[in-house]
Amino acid sequence: MLGEIKNARHKFGTAISTPAGKDAIAPAEAMMRALWEGQTSRHGGQAPTVPETLEAARAGVHLAAALVQWFVSGAVVRTP
Repeated sequence: MLGEIKNARHKFGTAISTPAGKDAIAPAEAMMRALWEGQTSRHGGQAPTVPETLEAARAGVHLAAALVQWFVSGAVVRTP
């Protein structure tokens, strides 16, 4: 999804209006990046993972749930 936003940023919008010149998708993108970069143990790969605390895992679940809800509910949308 981060790649999609990077390649087609202009196609994403949000239900919350933003002031002119502000990037509407930036908050959702920052949340996705926090999960992707902060919870390396969930994504596999060759590099060692970052040790994860119980608090970090709980925060990741809440962050992921919010993101899913935003996209499912239409609070964040991708236009054709």
